[in-house]
Amino acid sequence: MYPPPTGPDLTAEQCQELDDTFLSSDPFGYFSARIGMMLRWAESDVDSDEHPLAAPDDEQQHTTETRGRFARLLGRPVGFIPETSPRSIATQVATDAYALRHHAAEALVRLTAALLQRTNVAESCVWEALSAGPNQLDQVVSQLRLSFSSAEDPMQFARLVLRREDLQSGMTEQLASASNVFADWLQFAIDLLVGHELQLNAAHNKVKHGLSVRARDDLKVSFVTTPPSADGTIPVGALAGPDAVDIFDRPVIEVLAQAPKVDGHRQGLELTQLRVDVPAVLAEAYMITWAHAAMFHVAATKHFEGRADLPDYLDAPAHPGYPVGGLHPDHVSGKAPIGMRFPLTTPPGGGPARRSAGLAFRDSFIPLIFTGSAMSNVRVVADEATEEA
Repeated sequence: MYPPPTGPDLTAEQCQELDDTFLSSDPFGYFSARIGMMLRWAESDVDSDEHPLAAPDDEQQHTTETRGRFARLLGRPVGFIPETSPRSIATQVATDAYALRHHAAEALVRLTAALLQRTNVAESCVWEALSAGPNQLDQVVSQLRLSFSSAEDPMQFARLVLRREDLQSGMTEQLASASNVFADWLQFAIDLLVGHELQLNAAHNKVKHGLSVRARDDLKVSFVTTPPSADGTIPVGALAGPDAVDIFDRPVIEVLAQAPKVDGHRQGLELTQLRVDVPAVLAEAYMITWAHAAMFHVAATKHFEGRADLPDYLDAPAHPGYPVGGLHPDHVSGKAPIGMRFPLTTPPGGGPARRSAGLAFRDSFIPLIFTGSAMSNVRVVADEATEEA
């Protein structure tokens, strides 16, 4: 229960009570549960008698009760589970894994910005800073970069993710390595949200706002150096030969969105195709979540320290530990392509499109130049030794 407001700003007591609630939550458990749920669902056998998300034996009774009530509410037989095809599962998992990674990235970026903006620790509220901060992500990132603009940046960030008791004896090589790993994943999260050649965050917005995307697992795109023969055909074997480079060999999310402005000028519609390697995307989501959990623990510990009168239900969530071995973003996805983009219309104000078609990697973009007429790809599968496409 909260008494009526007494002014336009939160009081010190309200700040403490609100952060008592927020900072005793467990965001690491939330994100970890979602990652685990998707891994179990992705590996499930949909033709088996057991539901793909069936719980272990000690949780089976609760799961059965939930499923039974779900069926009864729909007027269906007990045990009813909506029929789902393997293809639907594959594309759903790819879409949700992509959305989960962005959800975690935004959580980390916004939490970092909120903690760095606190000026009077005794009377500020983390929950308020998160809830009342800028809505636009580019503003949040600008705020974040401004806060990290001094020579004290490395140590300033380290204090956000490293336990205070671990720093009492000074910065060790192991602690510095852990802080650097967390910092790299913060930068990775920022890159997902703003500034990439492809519309990565627009894809996430299109997923959560009406699901106006197309997820598919039937799109195969390869680059080959084998030239067409005189009749314009390419041997099917060339698509899997040593000179072929797979661009799309995993599920793909296709996004239609207005291209971002170039030098202040609006652009036309753009189609973006994003490669989703589900295990890698979930691993990236986990590392982002790990950094977020470390930061959340440090903030919560700082909030609760020195208060001997705390009830048992108010406590900081556990620190997730430090990454061992220096798992940086490049170690997960490596040099795999991110996706491709294709401008579809010219700018509404006139003139040519200022964003070319191209293939994007994590840190580079290769423009595509079209020099001839389009050709349809027709694959003929026969018993002959030579197949052509």
